[in-house]
Order: sequence, then C-alpha cells, then structure tokens
Amino acid sequence: MNRLVSVSRAENIFPIYKDTPIGRMLKYHNLALPFESYSKAELLIGMCMDNRKYLNIPDNFAFIIRTGGANLRHSEFKVSYAIAVGGVSAIALIGHTQCGMVNLVLRKEQFVRGLMDRAGWQRDLAEEHFHHFAPMFEIGNEIDFVLNETSSIEISQDSSCSNAISC
Repeated sequence: MNRLVSVSRAENIFPIYKDTPIGRMLKYHNLALPFESYSKAELLIGMCMDNRKYLNIPDNFAFIIRTGGANLRHSEFKVSYAIAVGGVSAIALIGHTQCGMVNLVLRKEQFVRGLMDRAGWQRDLAEEHFHHFAPMFEIGNEIDFVLNETSSIEISQDSSCSNAISC
C-alpha cells in the first residue's frame, strides 16, 4: 500500500486542504503558484534540518522550525508561540527520504569520530552525548514518523487541555 500521494497537479491536493495554508504551501512549492504578498505567517512548518532540503514559498508565509527528522518534540514552546502570538492556523510536517535521523545507531561511530576530530571531544564524552540524545531524536521510518506525529499534533480549543499541541 502506498501511503504517499504525489502532488504534481492541483487535483492531487486533498479537498480538506484545497483553500487552506497547507494547500497554498503545496501549490507554491510543488506547482510553482506565483507568490502572493504576506504580512504575517499563516502556517507553521516543521521540516528536517537537512541541508539538501529547501522550500519554495513566499516571504512571511510561514514560521519554519527545522529539526532533525522534522521532529518537533522539545519544540513545544516554539509551536505554541507560533499559534498564540504568531496566529498561525495550520501546522505542516515535512519529512523526506534518506533522513539521517533514521537508524542513528548505525551512525554512532561517525558521530563520535566527528565530535572528536572536528570539536576536540574526548571519546567517552562523545559516546555519552550520543547515548543520551540519540534515543530522543531517532525517528524510525520517515513515513511512519511523520504520519504518527501529525496524528498526535492537535490544536485544541478545550480549556481543560494544558498542552497546546498534544491534547
């Protein structure tokens, strides 16, 4: 079963997103919709920090949080800020293939050696750093991660909810 839908035509955008900031983002990025002018952000985009990835969107259209694997865990305050102060009405998570946050354990030696060679770390401290943080930032399968995260992000208007993005 293919869980991804290519957006190569406007008809590929799901009806629920057609006239929303997410639909406009897809049209700007995938379909070369001419840019409109924006004075404030309409959208929060969570995307990977990978240097190979970029977005084709107008200035002022979106807040963008770039983290390894588009993982917004530990970014709750930034997300809440974009909603509460920035006034965004939608959140988009963008993942990609061949993400470095998949199977981090396979990159342990490269990670440790990189900290030793480029930052002067001692091996034991670099290994401890890896072991402490890698489990927090491992995303598993890229598609599963993005699908699971989007289903867990919910902007709630329920006053009994104490967490603005995961109620």
